[in-house]
Amino acid sequence: MLNEIITVYAIIDDLLKAVGHEDDCRRDMKDAEIITTAVCAAMFFNGNHSKACSYLKDHNLIPNMLEKSRFNRRIHGISMLINDLFHQMGMIFKEISDCTEYLLDSFPVPICDTADLRFMRYSSSN
Repeated sequence: MLNEIITVYAIIDDLLKAVGHEDDCRRDMKDAEIITTAVCAAMFFNGNHSKACSYLKDHNLIPNMLEKSRFNRRIHGISMLINDLFHQMGMIFKEISDCTEYLLDSFPVPICDTADLRFMRYSSSN
C-alpha cells in the first residue's frame, strides 16, 4: 500500500506541474497532498476521508495533515481542479491507446419493490 500511495502522489504532483498549477505559498499542505489523500481514501478506505487522513498522518506520509473541517473545505475548493485532472488523464489514456473499441462493463441488478416485499411476507406467513 505504501508504494501505491507514493506512486499516486508522484503522478498527481507531476500532472499538477504539467498543467501549470501553483500552490499558495502560505499553505502548509499542497494541493497534490489533498488530492492524494482523497484518492487513497477511495482506494483503501472505502471513501472515508477521515481514515485516510489519519493513516497518512500517523505514517508520516503527510505530516502537516489538516483537521477534518479544513480538509473538507480545501477538497471542495479544488473540486474543479480534480475534475480537470481526471479529464486530462482520460485524454492521455485515450491518446496512448491504439484500440478504437471500448468495452463497457455493466450488470443489470433487479430492483426490489416494497409492495413485493409485503406480498412475500404475507405469503410466507400463511
